[in-house]
Amino acid sequence: MNRKCSTELPQSSKTAEKEGEDIITDKTDLVEEKAHIIGFPFTKTAESQVATALRNQQVLAFPTETFYGLGGNAFSKRLVERVYRIKKRPLTKPLLVLITPEWLPRLCQWNDSRINELMHEFWPGPLTLILPANPELPEHLQNTDGTLAVRYTSSPAAQRLIELGNCPLIGTSANLTGLPECSTVKQVADQLKNQLEMIIDGGELLANQPSTIVNCSSKKFKILRHGSITLTELNRICEVG
Repeated sequence: MNRKCSTELPQSSKTAEKEGEDIITDKTDLVEEKAHIIGFPFTKTAESQVATALRNQQVLAFPTETFYGLGGNAFSKRLVERVYRIKKRPLTKPLLVLITPEWLPRLCQWNDSRINELMHEFWPGPLTLILPANPELPEHLQNTDGTLAVRYTSSPAAQRLIELGNCPLIGTSANLTGLPECSTVKQVADQLKNQLEMIIDGGELLANQPSTIVNCSSKKFKILRHGSITLTELNRICEVG
């Protein structure tokens, strides 16, 4: 299936990136007050608050099908830069984007039936695919090689955030780089302190593995991170090295 997008996307100025393992360290816009915790499923009032937070480019922590995620409106360059600062994550390590199906053809383009087969078998779920990015995307979303890591999440909370914000979500793990992933709101708060505007409380998450990451941007598919979906399961659908 050949998916191309002519949909007009929000424009962004060029991302200021540093070479090597540089990390954004400016803390001028980090939040000092305690994050607002909202339970899921949402009430009508909570939905309005969440929609406003996403519209205002605020950083949220939220439950996914694996661990708690960290992010917000993926089209916001400012939000992406804050996520890097909060996590103390090197700029050379790209962030993944959580989607629902209607966003996929706007973000990525491909012409490979194997990709469709992987999506059909494992989505929604804990499989992250690295695909050729739509060249019209803002530069802060594209990796240096012109790819984008995407996952159709099976988390009801994350899916609702995408709907309420009318945007795909930055969905990196809600932890400091090098520390364990978080399965509870308390763990998120302990690691990230008061740097978030909002935390969505989905209770304790029982997953003990992250999503599996497969690079599908070249002829030979390659697993980049082992996770919830095994290499054996992937190879039942198509050859993955």
